[in-house]
Amino acid sequence: MAKRTTGGGLVVFALGTFHAAVLIVALVLVLYATSALTSLLSSLNTVAGLALFNALWLTTVWSTNRTLRGAFTVAPWTSVPLGVMIPRAVWRGGVNGVAFLACLGLILLVSSAFNGDVGLIGPGTLIFATVGAAVAFVIGLVVGLMFAAVDLALVTATRAFLDDEKSRP
Repeated sequence: MAKRTTGGGLVVFALGTFHAAVLIVALVLVLYATSALTSLLSSLNTVAGLALFNALWLTTVWSTNRTLRGAFTVAPWTSVPLGVMIPRAVWRGGVNGVAFLACLGLILLVSSAFNGDVGLIGPGTLIFATVGAAVAFVIGLVVGLMFAAVDLALVTATRAFLDDEKSRP
């Protein structure tokens, strides 16, 4: 039986970065459509924006790595079955949503502390974190399912292309 690997890291890195980029583009489009982009960008400094992007990228690549564990092997028939991959992707999408929300809260808290406007850090934050975690988990589930479908389509197309005798030198 062939040894299961994560794809050498390059596939995970590429798909995770693709996921993070798509999430950023979707967020910018939603904020632009609701006319909230201008106010958000004017209140966000460069360091906080870079930290938020890095948090999204890191949690997304980590989640993609956990999802794709054992998915790519030398022999396609030894890969993780579809019935295992889809629930794993859905679960990891939800975990990614909650992990990013935690990073978001921490980054905004540190940014607010440096700006001097800490505000209400107490029961309101706890309620927001609890409700926000549930909402982030559900949104992550849906996004994880969509990305799983896209990833599986890309991997299937790549394998079909590489298995074609005419495509080989």
